[in-house]
Amino acid sequence: MSKPLLTTVLLVLAALPLSGVPARAQEVTQAMVALERAKNGHAVGDNLNALNSIREAEEALWNMAPLGVRNVAFVTERPQKFGFYTPKAGEDFSDDEPLILYCEPIGYTQPKGADGTYSISLLSSVTILDSNGAVIGELPNMPPMSMAGHRTFVTEFMVMATIGIRGLTPGTYTLRLTLTDNLDPTKSADVEKVFNLLPGADG
Repeated sequence: MSKPLLTTVLLVLAALPLSGVPARAQEVTQAMVALERAKNGHAVGDNLNALNSIREAEEALWNMAPLGVRNVAFVTERPQKFGFYTPKAGEDFSDDEPLILYCEPIGYTQPKGADGTYSISLLSSVTILDSNGAVIGELPNMPPMSMAGHRTFVTEFMVMATIGIRGLTPGTYTLRLTLTDNLDPTKSADVEKVFNLLPGADG
């Protein structure tokens, strides 16, 4: 990471509102100290320790961030590992082809327990809307996606949803996946992907 970028991050952290939020103030301080160590380490060529310091800063920043989602894609098959997926070409589906949605949440709560291990838990629901925005189907209260007992702060956590669409009439629809942090319900994020259901061979 370059010095100008580190300086910019430090300035942004310093500008965060801290009034009445002592926990956030502590996390901002931790991040600023870690980034300063990274900058100093990089300046003297100690890039390994600089990377370790950036990782420490990432953990502090992660805990302050809202829940977000990146790398959202319809995929050709269910991925077995984080980041290992094949995006589907286009948004056209036949009625016997399931929707397989892949995404990577970020900013989820990841508390560290007294035993030194972390935990993650996300809730999800799926909604299908027609071209007018009307809800035509939903899967609320799906089982939690959880992980616990890991001793390394995890930033690679994938979410998948597989939805059958047999019975829908041909047209354009929107799949909405809502994620809620089970460990901090104030954190939630919506993911939306448009898809087209094609007429069948007899339609």
